[in-house]
Amino acid sequence: MQKLLSFHREYTFDGKKYFYDKCRKKYILKTPEKIKRQTTVKFFRWKLHIPLRNIQTEVSMKRYGYPERRDRADILILRPDGNTILAVVECKAAYIPIDEKVIAQLLRYAEALNSEFAFATNGSDLRVFRFDQRSGYKETECPASYKRMCRSNCNETPQAMTLSSRPDLKTLENITYVRRHYDSYIGRQTREHLKKKRYWPQQ
Repeated sequence: MQKLLSFHREYTFDGKKYFYDKCRKKYILKTPEKIKRQTTVKFFRWKLHIPLRNIQTEVSMKRYGYPERRDRADILILRPDGNTILAVVECKAAYIPIDEKVIAQLLRYAEALNSEFAFATNGSDLRVFRFDQRSGYKETECPASYKRMCRSNCNETPQAMTLSSRPDLKTLENITYVRRHYDSYIGRQTREHLKKKRYWPQQ
């Protein structure tokens, strides 16, 4: 695999270096781990042409029905519908080889999230796995594009849908989220007890 580009524009606040995470739409403290994760996001965007809106970073497993878990998936790639998980990505530091221990960790995430594809990378090596209903996850070549990934076996991994979760205030202020979930907002069909004044902003 071609070595990933690692250029990131830096910002300095209170003497500390940050960069802007476009997936999470926030400034992130610069660390080797986070830089590696963002470099991998660039690879998927530039090489596989995955839309930014279909990439999530540092996703808590609690969001996907595992309230007892405190770990996070490094990167998730969603199908065009924005809900179904297509791939899970595990990012490692450059000095960590992508060995069987890393692959075992990757596939635990993939199985828990029911993703069809699973990627593991340290920035120079990339290993790719794809789910087969008869034989489980098998190593394969890196897909040529996001479009080809989405033409894959959509029904091979059942129940690979994101679970409903309560959005935080920052998420509710995101206009993209508002537009996507417009039908979930209070309207004529909303039950009366949910329309009480305390649910509305103070004038």
